[in-house]
Amino acid sequence: MKAKPYVGVTGSISIREVSDVCTTFQSLGFSLASNSMPMIGFLVSYKTLNGIPNQNRRYPSIALLAPLLSVVPGNVFTTIHYNTREVKTLADQVSKLFEVIYEQRLCRAIQLNIPWPDLDQVETIKEKYPEIKIIFQASHNMLENTSPRALSLGIRIYGNTLSYVLIDPSGGRGDPFDIDRSLDIYHEINAECPELTVGFAGGFNGENTRSRLVELVTRTGERAFSIDAEGGLRDKITDRYGDDLLNIRKVREYLQAASISI
Repeated sequence: MKAKPYVGVTGSISIREVSDVCTTFQSLGFSLASNSMPMIGFLVSYKTLNGIPNQNRRYPSIALLAPLLSVVPGNVFTTIHYNTREVKTLADQVSKLFEVIYEQRLCRAIQLNIPWPDLDQVETIKEKYPEIKIIFQASHNMLENTSPRALSLGIRIYGNTLSYVLIDPSGGRGDPFDIDRSLDIYHEINAECPELTVGFAGGFNGENTRSRLVELVTRTGERAFSIDAEGGLRDKITDRYGDDLLNIRKVREYLQAASISI
């Protein structure tokens, strides 16, 4: 059975932000029972996991991760978005990450922001944490250098370890995705991996989400896909990537536009 699609907001770093995002979800009728679940995503990297300073404002300190997850109500799908260059020890890193939050059932999914993670590492994660949904991020670098057909065949190798694939050429930068290109990828993945729920990310905000959803629904003939937003919901402080702050007004406008899916 395919995993239920979600509408995501990624990048909260404070209790206040988490509370505001979850309250907005609730006020607009999103729940685990709605057609598209509410998803809140938290960014973690190898650096933050190991207490190494990170200038990117979207990453909470690892000490705050469990408290942030603890205030998320049970009707919101909690996800950690993890990236690392130390790919050979990915499963060990995830185990370190889940030492506390898995035992407390604070997290329901992990998105692997890693180009083509080793299959044995992903299998180890799934074997150790069978209840955790794994989201495969098809990032800019992967999409740029791989045809839709080759991408779908590569994803198929992961078998039943994955629950979701997110087509994400933006990678949190707020750049709008190419709908034609993303739909080509979507259809190939659906054909090769029909058990997976596919999603789109890249530049979603309050101004474009409704029209983009209408086009996606029209051209796919369904609303069984996820969407996620990050960079388009933030206010820049400087032009440096990640030097920005979540804007709850932009979150509300985006979720109001996305609420046509529930």
